Amino acid sequence: MVTESINKIISKALVVGQERVVAASQEVLTKQRRAGRRHTLELHNLSEHIVYFGGEDVTVENGMPLLPDERRVFYVSDPNAVYLVAEDECDVRMAEFCSV
Repeated sequence: MVTESINKIISKALVVGQERVVAASQEVLTKQRRAGRRHTLELHNLSEHIVYFGGEDVTVENGMPLLPDERRVFYVSDPNAVYLVAEDECDVRMAEFCSV
């Protein structure tokens, strides 16, 4: 069995509304990608409204839903991989992890 060590490298609160917000920290992702490390992003919707996620063109019409109190984990290699948008202002917690 192969095990992989994971480090939590950043946590932050995001306020998501009608303007798209990139979920991942570009500086952190770029540094981890240069080192050849796998990167994981965890999002937790703390609001009572749906947050939608997708690429840089995400809208509430075409995005995938992140329901109230739902958590999602993404494996990302592109700093612009995950964007968030919502119809109402929403609180989302984000944590980034990388392999060691």
